[in-house]
Amino acid sequence: MSLVTPMAKAQNSEIPAEIMTAFDDGNVSQLTKYLNSNVELVIETKNDVFSKQQASSIIADFFRKNKVLNFQLLHKGNKDAASFAIGVLKTTTGNFRVYVLTRKNEIQQLRIEPSND
Repeated sequence: MSLVTPMAKAQNSEIPAEIMTAFDDGNVSQLTKYLNSNVELVIETKNDVFSKQQASSIIADFFRKNKVLNFQLLHKGNKDAASFAIGVLKTTTGNFRVYVLTRKNEIQQLRIEPSND
């Protein structure tokens, strides 16, 4: 038994910086690379589990309607093999609260909801 394993797992469970950059750039193809084969998605009126292809299409549609100005990371953390990030996505149509949950560097859940700020 090694004491290094839990530490290595914790380091590996951090959300990849490329995901945060993809939000900052409104880059759907970059985000799609990190989507799990099935993703729980909450965007506008969509609230369900979607295939990677469906989720990518919904995210692309969102970015088309809401041109991204920037993304500000507010908080991130991890527990066991899961990581999460919370941030504010500033767009030409308003601000949105973003919640991303990843497991093994794949997005399992993505929520983009209107911000109260």
